Amino acid sequence: MSDTRITGVTGGAHGLAATYAAVRHLADRFDDAGSELRDWSGLGVRTLGDPDLAASAPLSPLTFALAERAVLAATTGPDGVLVESLGWESDAVVVCEVVAMIDTCDDLVAFAFQPMTERLFAITGPERYSGLLALTYGGDGQPGVRHPAVEVPGSGEQPSDLAGLVGQLQHVAALSQGSGSPLNGTVEVQTIHGPDGVRHIVYLPGTDDMTTLPWTQDGDVRDLPTDLLLMAGQDNSYQQGILQAMAQAGIGPHDPVLLVGHSMGGMEAAAILGQGGGGFHVTHIVTAGSPTAQVPSFPAGTHVLSLEHQGDVVPHTDGAPNPDTVQQATVTFADHGGAGGVVGDHDYWHYVNGAAAADASADPSVQEQLASLHESGFLASGDGPGATVTSQVFQIVRAP
Repeated sequence: MSDTRITGVTGGAHGLAATYAAVRHLADRFDDAGSELRDWSGLGVRTLGDPDLAASAPLSPLTFALAERAVLAATTGPDGVLVESLGWESDAVVVCEVVAMIDTCDDLVAFAFQPMTERLFAITGPERYSGLLALTYGGDGQPGVRHPAVEVPGSGEQPSDLAGLVGQLQHVAALSQGSGSPLNGTVEVQTIHGPDGVRHIVYLPGTDDMTTLPWTQDGDVRDLPTDLLLMAGQDNSYQQGILQAMAQAGIGPHDPVLLVGHSMGGMEAAAILGQGGGGFHVTHIVTAGSPTAQVPSFPAGTHVLSLEHQGDVVPHTDGAPNPDTVQQATVTFADHGGAGGVVGDHDYWHYVNGAAAADASADPSVQEQLASLHESGFLASGDGPGATVTSQVFQIVRAP
């Protein structure tokens, strides 16, 4: 793990958003209690209007008067339920106001401590300039999906932890050896056949060619124009090719799916989940070095675990930190060694280290994300009969 340490965790099931949601739920309970107490205050009038009680007044005027005083005191008196209902409802309003103020303060503090790289990208407006630059490349073409006769090392084994997932993704990415590689655009679909059904892990490597110019664009679908389209939040051939490959792999609409992506691959995973899964039951995604803040939100109940190397500039190119949400937990880490520089800091070596550090983390949000991956059957648990794993490799290209 090369002395890797986690430097920060935001979001997830135990993040600020989850805490604020719980406090707002408490405020709702206060409000409900106030409404119920206010309804009870009407019992005084209804009780005193009871015919049997009214008939007893001439028979025992003193005890009737005492009963009347007690009922009115309990319902509409200074310490009665009507006054108490106003207190509970006032508390509900105060709690909501305080949470809103803290939330605003959090945003201001986050901006103050936002890395300079994020601020620079935010100033330039990546979603605007990316869309404009993408126009210079013309149309994005149509995706073509092929079945190359290649195998990925480790594809027959179910990953047992997060480091295993990122390591398998690294094996898939190794099929693309440079911008001119004949296997650029390859992805892998692992199908896990367990005693309780099937689930699938789709591995999505990142950019193959960052130097594409409008007059050098070819069939490589993981190129600079696709990055620009993704940053602008637009549809693209790589994304459509991923969905076609998933369909050709036999993934059913109700089969649980985990998408694992590095860089552009993680951006595609986030975009697919943010749009509802593209016709598939995507429940989890893991991203490594991927800017994902351009995706407005993720469906309730889904899990997004994002790894960001502290020296990697790529996750900051969306111009904003990942939002603190219940669905997404972002793990920032630092390590020593390996390649440096813009390209080196984005390397898989760092992200395998970061994944191993997350596996060992005691942070409750990280633990909840990892537990969900195990409970959903994507990661081997070591208990019970082992699963059978099959693999299919697809190559996505851009057709004219």
